[in-house]
Amino acid sequence: METHWKRKDGLIIDVMLNSTPINPSEMSEGVIFTAMDITERKLAENELRRLRNLLKNTINSMPSVLVGVDAEGRVTQWNREAEQITGVTPDQAQGRLLADVFPQMTWEMDKVRKTIRNREVYKDVKIPNEVEGKKRFWDITIFPLIGTEAEGAVIRVDDVTDRVRMEEMMIQTEKMLSVGGLAAGMAHEINNPLAGILQNAQVAMSRVLSDIPANHRAAEACDTTMEAITGFMEKRGIIRMLEAIRASGEQAAQIVENMLSFSRKSESRIAYQNIGELLDKTVQLAENDYDLKKKYDFRKIEISRQYDPHLSEVPCEATKIQQVFLNLLRNAAQAMTDGHTDAPQITLRTLLDGNTAQIELEDNGPGMCESVRKRIFEPFFTTKDIGKGTGLGLSVSYFIITENHGGSMSAESAPGKGSRFVIRLPLERNTS
Repeated sequence: METHWKRKDGLIIDVMLNSTPINPSEMSEGVIFTAMDITERKLAENELRRLRNLLKNTINSMPSVLVGVDAEGRVTQWNREAEQITGVTPDQAQGRLLADVFPQMTWEMDKVRKTIRNREVYKDVKIPNEVEGKKRFWDITIFPLIGTEAEGAVIRVDDVTDRVRMEEMMIQTEKMLSVGGLAAGMAHEINNPLAGILQNAQVAMSRVLSDIPANHRAAEACDTTMEAITGFMEKRGIIRMLEAIRASGEQAAQIVENMLSFSRKSESRIAYQNIGELLDKTVQLAENDYDLKKKYDFRKIEISRQYDPHLSEVPCEATKIQQVFLNLLRNAAQAMTDGHTDAPQITLRTLLDGNTAQIELEDNGPGMCESVRKRIFEPFFTTKDIGKGTGLGLSVSYFIITENHGGSMSAESAPGKGSRFVIRLPLERNTS
């Protein structure tokens, strides 16, 4: 039962006794001191409980995963972030092996033991992992427990996916800007001899094939006729060769034009466009493009549209944006054809994200490995056979989005899981 009394100094003492009540006047001085000790112990226990709750709330409030383990790898601490990532509650995790409740950390146990043994902090950065079907990057830091008899360690996991992607984007942008100056110089140097080749090829064909008086006078001066000259050149394939020179020259001129796009921003007028309509028009272009249909048929590819009705019109240059869309559609179709994809599908998706329009083009093709994904926007990088691609399509698209429109462009892919290109365009731009 609970007994209360008041000492001469005014201190209130509460004592819990399990025996017969004792009259405070009959208690000895030693008994009073024992009662004081009990009170102080209760106060200390309350303070300890408060500190434990404060520590627990602090650990649970942290955005990082914090997991404590002993020397055998059994969980001693498990915060809320760890529960959110694994779906395992602290009560379920307590005392169990880390590998059982957090399989992604299985391979870290050797490093945990090394950390405990050497009393040194260990850190591993940008470790790729898959969470809920999406690729994430983690920084993992292992701290040894110091100042305690029990051996153990604390594992901290920080999700740095956004930082890694931002770093990749910055590296890619710097690389593209560096190449831009080189490409511009090369393009201007190539343009002069290329113009001479195209002009002379055109003049040569005109002097052979055109029915003009000057040609006939020259033929008569050589005691022959234009019909004889034309017949000889056709039999020897010279006319076909001249046509091939002209066609190749025009192709080279287009490559030069693409190279020049690295170093200059579009001077065309920016206007507000409906992105969904632009995507649909681009699909129609892809379906009717002759070169595309020589290799793959868009009629055999299912086009899935997921357009956000809340996305308003986006300020952009329609023809340039369509060039980007067409290039992505062409690459997706070719990848699915070359990879013999069953039931090929391309998903077109638009999303409103604050002041940004997000456009996604996703396919269910063979996908790309990480080393290829990191290089796809580099000029002249291509995985296609010689003669099937210049390696400029995606790099030009990247510059159109980033330089001409102030947006961003990224790719997500994995072998066997298709590819997803994400384009982000600002909704507020000066259209003048």
